[in-house]
Amino acid sequence: SSAILVFMRLGIRYTLMLAVLSLHLHVSAQDTVTVVLSESGGVYSEFASQLGTALGLGNGSKAAMRVVNLNALKDEPAGRGGQGQVWVAVGTPAMTALARKPPNAPVMNVLVPRASFRSLARSGGRTLDSKNFSAVYFDQPWSRQLALIQNAVPGRRVGILLGKDSADLLGSLQAAAREANMVVNIETVAEEADLLPSLKRLLPNSDALLAVPDAAIYNRSNIATILLTSYRAKVPLFGFSSSYVKAGALAAVFSQPGQIAQQVAEIIQKLPASGSLPAPQSPKYFSIAVNDQVRLSLELTLADEAQLLQKLKQVPEGGP
Repeated sequence: SSAILVFMRLGIRYTLMLAVLSLHLHVSAQDTVTVVLSESGGVYSEFASQLGTALGLGNGSKAAMRVVNLNALKDEPAGRGGQGQVWVAVGTPAMTALARKPPNAPVMNVLVPRASFRSLARSGGRTLDSKNFSAVYFDQPWSRQLALIQNAVPGRRVGILLGKDSADLLGSLQAAAREANMVVNIETVAEEADLLPSLKRLLPNSDALLAVPDAAIYNRSNIATILLTSYRAKVPLFGFSSSYVKAGALAAVFSQPGQIAQQVAEIIQKLPASGSLPAPQSPKYFSIAVNDQVRLSLELTLADEAQLLQKLKQVPEGGP
């Protein structure tokens, strides 16, 4: 009889384990993850590839992933979606398209600037709809960016150029600066002709220049001018991607496509049966790059990338 009791207990445990496992599969392995790329190739396609890997597709997973280019989205059936599905918009154009013609499923937006998402959510009435329209931002939280500057330069005055698309960030930026005991000096660039005069007014009162992802200011036609002008003033530029560091910025904290993909995969795997998305959030995983040539030219002493990374991992994220 004792043997029978043992087998009964094992049977109950096994049944419970199967129930938990089946619930986990229902919640975490969405029937279909539809990824909409703003354009094929580059970081967008890299993100899609890394997301498939992070979701464990092809390893017996119940999930499936479709990748659709934005220019082919018009051929998708209207209102496509349903329970157990989630859409991932990669890049601002894809985000804009899915906001204007939302599918019948939650949409997670990735590789989009914080300012662009907030502006679109506000104009489209989606501000209070984060359960269906959310994001993992492209840009890092202010606390993390300011901590990098604190660990790289001796001064505490940070100069920032804001444009029409990024002006909405002013309040959260000032709050983060106060929390970090730093001073931010802001110049607003209304037109492209204002860029150089605004920069020249900003640099004498700044120990560092922090770039924000505003395409009206930081673009291919302007970046060389900004880098050269700030370098001549001996004010290091802190970028928001590794490409900026290669171009001449002193340093940057940024998230690679694979790191964003890992975060998005974790979100998808933890989705409840309702499919409700979490609130918009900053990147969880990140990297640091330093331009040693610029560091030597500006005669700055700072820790190496690995040490800086460990220091920034200790910094509370603060507000998104």
